[in-house]
Amino acid sequence: MTYTELIALWGLIGIASGGAFGAVTRSLLSSRSFGWRAWTTSAALTGGTFVLLAWRIDQPHLVPPLSYLAAILVALAAVDLAEHRLPSAIILPSYPILGAGLTAVAILDSRYANLAMSLTGMVTLAAAYLTLALTTSGLGAGDVKLAGLLGLTLGWYGWTTILTGTLLGWLLAATARFTLRATRHIDRTAPTPLGPHLGIGAIVALIVLNTS
Repeated sequence: MTYTELIALWGLIGIASGGAFGAVTRSLLSSRSFGWRAWTTSAALTGGTFVLLAWRIDQPHLVPPLSYLAAILVALAAVDLAEHRLPSAIILPSYPILGAGLTAVAILDSRYANLAMSLTGMVTLAAAYLTLALTTSGLGAGDVKLAGLLGLTLGWYGWTTILTGTLLGWLLAATARFTLRATRHIDRTAPTPLGPHLGIGAIVALIVLNTS
């Protein structure tokens, strides 16, 4: 099987994964909030992200755990956009799953320093978001839990990736809010779902900064 065929196969696995997580998303929302069109879109987005990760990430063993992250981020984004919450039912089990995946990569590729940096990133981002949540009214518990998960993954590549992914996510959130306010789609008091933007920022940083 050629390299291109392997990437295409991984994309098909991504579509199937997106469909499976779509079932999870649908169970967390009413069918009215997550219909067949949203389900299909989620599967397509997941498949496309799987392809990009397989094509661009510089460590082949790292592609599966990063792809898992992409799949749950799509599901979390759907819930956050619909109901402004990030469910623990998806986030909390992902900590041991991603942790086990990254540990396996560290063993296979002798990347123990990367694993240590992942744990550092997890603690650092979770602590930073917890501080913001306690001192401001703009963040919820779901954002704090997601931050730790993103720190765990972004931390594999170091501080530059952590900072870039985080700042890009906040920039996307600010831009989206400004645009919606300017076009009068939301009012001043409307909350901004942060999860989708943080997820996009993290995936873009991983793909752009750490390529083969």
